Amino acid sequence: MSSRWKLGLWIAGGTILAIVGMLIIVCVVILRSARGWVEGSLTHEFNSKVELSSFRVAVPFPLVQGEGENLALHFQGRQDLPPLIFVKRFTLRASIWGLLHNSRRISFVHVEGLQINVPPRGDSTGGGINAKSAMRKFRALRFDEILSDDATLKILTSRPGKKPLEFDLKQLRLNSTGTDGALAFQTTLSNPTPPGEIVSAGIFGPWNADVPSETPVSGNYTFENADLGIFSGIAGILSSKGNYQGVLDQIQVDGTTDTSDFRVTLAGHPVDLSTIFHAVVDGMNGDTYLQPVKVHFGQTDLLAQGKVEGTAGKKGKTITLDVSATHARIEDLLLLAVKESPPMTAPIRLKTKFILVPGPQQIPERLFLEGSFDLDSLHFTNSATQQKVDNMSKRSMGKPNEVVNVEEAIKSDDVTSKLKGNFRAENGILTLSGIDYGLPGADVQLAGTYGLDPETLDLRGKLTMQAKLSQTTTGFKSFLLKFADPVFSKGAKGTVVPIKITGPVQHPHYGLNLGH
Repeated sequence: MSSRWKLGLWIAGGTILAIVGMLIIVCVVILRSARGWVEGSLTHEFNSKVELSSFRVAVPFPLVQGEGENLALHFQGRQDLPPLIFVKRFTLRASIWGLLHNSRRISFVHVEGLQINVPPRGDSTGGGINAKSAMRKFRALRFDEILSDDATLKILTSRPGKKPLEFDLKQLRLNSTGTDGALAFQTTLSNPTPPGEIVSAGIFGPWNADVPSETPVSGNYTFENADLGIFSGIAGILSSKGNYQGVLDQIQVDGTTDTSDFRVTLAGHPVDLSTIFHAVVDGMNGDTYLQPVKVHFGQTDLLAQGKVEGTAGKKGKTITLDVSATHARIEDLLLLAVKESPPMTAPIRLKTKFILVPGPQQIPERLFLEGSFDLDSLHFTNSATQQKVDNMSKRSMGKPNEVVNVEEAIKSDDVTSKLKGNFRAENGILTLSGIDYGLPGADVQLAGTYGLDPETLDLRGKLTMQAKLSQTTTGFKSFLLKFADPVFSKGAKGTVVPIKITGPVQHPHYGLNLGH
């Protein structure tokens, strides 16, 4: 063998020995410094004090495997809050080559007993570790996959006596998207209120170590089988889907919902209710600001904007909305309010302030409404009621001979009427004012109350008719009423009569208000 070949073999062998020696040194360094490297990286990434009860490393060349137990990260070293992150047990796997690369790479991490507790807004002291420079180093670390089952996410609150928002993450899968520290995620979680299952995918991070509530998040979601029956007074199974983006402190959501069997339990009539919405969600306390919501059911479209917001020291959230409708039907609205079939049908224009406070009582006792309404082409679904309206119109025009009985009224064209006024609902009582009910030949002005349960009326006002009182009937009654014409007359012709409407809404009683 020539000296040149011998020299080549010596060089090759020396190189191999050097590489092997270097790898041995790397393995020794990894074994000795792995725990400190893990603790230091987590400390800088999450601005937290790290506690780790045990950590073991093995190097089955060319892999590095680690196992640890009882990992706790205390945000900014604080002991007055639950750990920012707690892991009962974790395992990780990487290649030596991946760890030697400038962008260190962890192939796989599996965590058990994961608990994430996001601290309340404003709880950051702004002190402690200078996280920004350290995070630049940590963000050179990439994860091919992080897998967790049955994790828990809690959004802590600083409000006294208020429980944190809690989500059960049945499945959580994460992986690095680049060198900025952001993680792509896929998760299935159980929503606490209303109960249901959310499937979501998106991008989380990079983690804001100084102010966790400002950590960015974006993605899409589907929400299935949400049981609205958990809220007192309503029922139905809701589904929703949409997209979101923002930071934990303020997430913008665009989505749709569908509840095919939505109902107010007091009335019990199911309707197919759908919405399109843009909302801003405070991820730290669950408060939601609707900007706006388009609601559709039956032949009715409503536009609402407002907020769903908690109150310090009180359980539950208050819904405050400004609601308007230019394309709606009164019968659709009454399906949500009355137990029997809607007593009337008509297009309605509506504006109202809607406030629903939390509590165990039925919705009418927790609801506050204040607004105005305007109905055109109104007619009553009960034939006996519509007959009275038809006959009142004919009598008011001085045509008593055209008055018909119930059977004839069913076959004849209904007289349409108009209704407008103002309303205020509070403590289960609907107070009506400025009510103006107009029909051919007559105008009725009323004010009074309507009890939402047991659906009773007490309205009083006046009836103005074109005809004189004696012209509203025939025969001997007409002769007798001629003596009353001067008492109820309105100028040279016409009549003004004080009236009242009382009793159940399905079968109201009409009469003279003799006290006036």
